Amino acid sequence: MFRFLNKFSDILACLMAGGIVLITVVAVLMRWLLNAPLIWGEEALIICYIWLIMIGAASAMGHRMHVSIDAFTSMLPESGRLVCAIITHLIAIVSLSTFGYLGYELSLIAVDKITPILGVSYLYIDFAVPTGAGIMVMFCLQHLWQDIQKLKRREVVCQ
Repeated sequence: MFRFLNKFSDILACLMAGGIVLITVVAVLMRWLLNAPLIWGEEALIICYIWLIMIGAASAMGHRMHVSIDAFTSMLPESGRLVCAIITHLIAIVSLSTFGYLGYELSLIAVDKITPILGVSYLYIDFAVPTGAGIMVMFCLQHLWQDIQKLKRREVVCQ
């Protein structure tokens, strides 16, 4: 299941990034060559950016690519690093779960709100938050499980 989520988040993030590039190029060409601005381009870009941020963050979480500063943990023994990693995973799970829940509540409130040009319900835009947060929680649970298994086998943790 995690392999699927990893591939899914990677592909969706790539599609959003590609959509951003394509819409931007088309909007620039239409404005400068045809002197006819792409009216719906800005709204489409905002939607793509929001989804890219949330799904891109989930993709980075799946690959353990989020930025971390190990100045403190590098001074700890291996067992201390594991404790820090487990605490970090637990804090991330609680924080992301709260973030996802609040994003879900926001998306339900925004059902009747419609974008002015495209006519898209903000439900579909705001739902990027609980979707991305939910995927990140699943990856955090996976990493927590993997780190606990490494501890049981006395392997090097967080590498």
